[in-house]
Amino acid sequence: MSAIAAMLAIGALASCDSSARTTQTTEHGTPTAIDLQAHRGGRGLTIEESLDGFAKALRLGVTTLELDIVLTADKTPLIWHDPVVLADKCTDTAPAFPDDPQFPYVGKVIHDLTYAQTQTLDCGSRTLPNFPRQQAVPGNRIATLPQLFDLVSAHGADGVRFNIETKVEADKTEQSATPQEFVDTILGAVAQAGKTDAVEIQSFDWRTLPLVRKAAPSVPLVALYDDTTFVAGSRWLGPVRYEDHPGDPLAAVRALGADIVSPGYSVPYGKKADEPGFALIADRSYVDNAHRLGLRVIPWTVNDKATIAAQIDTGVDGVITDYPDVMREVLQEKGLPLPPAYR
Repeated sequence: MSAIAAMLAIGALASCDSSARTTQTTEHGTPTAIDLQAHRGGRGLTIEESLDGFAKALRLGVTTLELDIVLTADKTPLIWHDPVVLADKCTDTAPAFPDDPQFPYVGKVIHDLTYAQTQTLDCGSRTLPNFPRQQAVPGNRIATLPQLFDLVSAHGADGVRFNIETKVEADKTEQSATPQEFVDTILGAVAQAGKTDAVEIQSFDWRTLPLVRKAAPSVPLVALYDDTTFVAGSRWLGPVRYEDHPGDPLAAVRALGADIVSPGYSVPYGKKADEPGFALIADRSYVDNAHRLGLRVIPWTVNDKATIAAQIDTGVDGVITDYPDVMREVLQEKGLPLPPAYR
């Protein structure tokens, strides 16, 4: 991946100099709206992917709710990131029924558990040390996709979009449902809620995206990748061969037929704009090339103020962040439109 990193790091120094950039505008001179995506509902502020967290993001004001879907053994679409129930996020309370041989559930694969079993877990009392502002939600139960749609409707947030990730485990297939099962279940819930025009489907597993295009041609497709998935011999690239586009993720995403490219934002991942060795993947050159190919660019997951500002200055179409409140501050300081808040 070093060749890719070197290629994408060109121009990174300029992209970090926000004073050298001016606010992007439309052809009429008005500021361009930036898609503010609350990652996992804004996990920097509230327990990730909880209904409380999504509600807080709506009250704060975001463009898009970013979320993950895993499927239970009985194909319930749960809003959760991890294939395995992690002890640092969830605790057991009681078995779903007496003498359940699968109890305790912490440490188990969610795809091996039923919806009823997952609903006994407390996934809100434990906060993560890496997110010191994260508010606990004691007793939180993992929510379902229909429940989130109901929450957004109850807030009257008809303008909010949903960026839904299929958590297919391409390199550990026994830990998740198949791409087709994900697509059928998610799109079924989306159609039932009347939200087809409000969603985009994203995935690291690129097998998923052509299946979405076939079933729902109008739904935008988002190709996620990082330096562990866009590599030679990758199981994540589905119909695309890395060898046909070596070191050129944009060409690969274009060949896939996706609408949006969503890279991990830095090389190495997690660097901040004021740290030595910092470089943006989606620098100005990358973004310009993507736009020439007809691709929108929405990097993940950018959290501190200086780095969000540097990323916006490259001309990206949106930013995925754990801290939507911080990104709102940056947008306001740059004179860019703010998403409406919903009470």
